[in-house]
Amino acid sequence: MPGYERAELTAELKVLPSGEDEARAQIEAARTAAGETGLAREAGPETMILAGGRKEVLAAATRVVEAALDAGARGAEVVVEAEAEAGRFDQA
Repeated sequence: MPGYERAELTAELKVLPSGEDEARAQIEAARTAAGETGLAREAGPETMILAGGRKEVLAAATRVVEAALDAGARGAEVVVEAEAEAGRFDQA
């Protein structure tokens, strides 16, 4: 089972580019920031999934959103979910 499925918290982030011409740079800035977090992640066209401990995921999500906004994105959508059974993995 992939690590992001066992994580305490997951955050799905979608970059909302400010325009077609700038979209690539804005999304790449967010992907770079996501990659630098070291957390498990997936990437779609404008979407990243970060997973891990609560504090780490929340801090990483903030860095990814800041990177996208700093690159000129008009916004970001963030969905954060706590894993219901995450505590069980601490006992393994």
